[in-house]
Amino acid sequence: MNTRSAARKHAQAAWALTVPLVLLAGLLTGCSDQDPDPWAKCNWMSKLPDAGARRTGHTAILVDVTSSVRGPKAESGGVDHSEPAAQYMKKWLSGTGTMSVAAFGGTDDIRWVAENWATGPSAKDNEENRKRRAEMVSECAAHQVAEAQSVTPQSGGTDVLDAVREAAVTLAEHKGTRRLVVLTDGLATTGCADLRGSTFKDPLEIDAIAQRCQDDQELSSGTLALIDTVLVDLGRSARDQPQANAAQTDWIGKLWKRLCQTAHPKPARREDCAVTALPSAAPLGGKPVARHDDPAPAFPGRTYTRAGANAFFSPNSSALLDNALPEITRIAVELRNLDGAQVRVFGYVDPRGGSANNRSLSQARADAVKSKLEELGVKKVTATGKGVADGCPKAESRLSTEQKLRCDRRVDILVDQMGRDR
Repeated sequence: MNTRSAARKHAQAAWALTVPLVLLAGLLTGCSDQDPDPWAKCNWMSKLPDAGARRTGHTAILVDVTSSVRGPKAESGGVDHSEPAAQYMKKWLSGTGTMSVAAFGGTDDIRWVAENWATGPSAKDNEENRKRRAEMVSECAAHQVAEAQSVTPQSGGTDVLDAVREAAVTLAEHKGTRRLVVLTDGLATTGCADLRGSTFKDPLEIDAIAQRCQDDQELSSGTLALIDTVLVDLGRSARDQPQANAAQTDWIGKLWKRLCQTAHPKPARREDCAVTALPSAAPLGGKPVARHDDPAPAFPGRTYTRAGANAFFSPNSSALLDNALPEITRIAVELRNLDGAQVRVFGYVDPRGGSANNRSLSQARADAVKSKLEELGVKKVTATGKGVADGCPKAESRLSTEQKLRCDRRVDILVDQMGRDR
């Protein structure tokens, strides 16, 4: 027998021995407690629920997967709703026999990752199975939220109301209790609730947006009729996105509660509209997420201007006046409570000095305020000398020459909340 024939015979013998071993390994794996898909235990929920469950009611859960919530890249530190949501699932699913979960992005971009899943065991199950399955419902429902979070939007922008309207149509097909849960930061960038130019503080703006949504027929009093609605985590965005402060978050909550009430018939029921926040969770990580360069609402920054009688400096000096320290301390206390705020200090001078001195003096003034703020515990402070001031901000009347000089000799402290510390 030549060498090639011997090698072939040896390979055939080895293959003949390997096949039974592979089959045996497959059988043993099939009998193993280690399921390759740990979430296969939830598959029973996706089976057609029995008639009793279908009549009981339905919960629809909408998950915002746009850039402001997930961030434009994997390391953005997006909001992971899945783990904290598990703690609320029992409440959200109570009184309903089935549920659906969808991811949404811009207009006409809503995709259901779970449809008409049972939220309780079948009456045909034995007692042991009923108990075991009842205990896993919240965990399995939260996993579907995680699945929705992994969906990449197909269109840009954020259209919360479009997703709400589609979910309302789905809920109308069910009898019994109907509940809608919307996991979103509420920063819509399309439609009647577009917030890209919002001040995030004026109650009259809330009235105007609600009226526009009615006039444009994006909402009516029947949109969410007989649907209990829960708006979750309004104002909470990905870590590297613009951050709402407490007052702006409160305004966003009031806006969406108003829009929710607009979509319900009057008189409103107590359970019609609720706004809640989940406990903080680990940031969303993993594979790349939203791929659209979405326009994001810009939260207006806060500006502290100190000039005139409240100026921090004497003429031709960068030494902080004694009467400036209480005011800087008050500002520092406010800024320390703003998570991740970026603080920019701009120093100015009046036009009486030379051009070379103007730049260095204005920089020295900005540096002096920066140092004091940092000494008082404020982080992320930058200082820039602007030289001669260009006009007096918020001047309500004609200023005298001395008043103009005092206003020019000022410091502006600008505060933007862009991204939180990890």
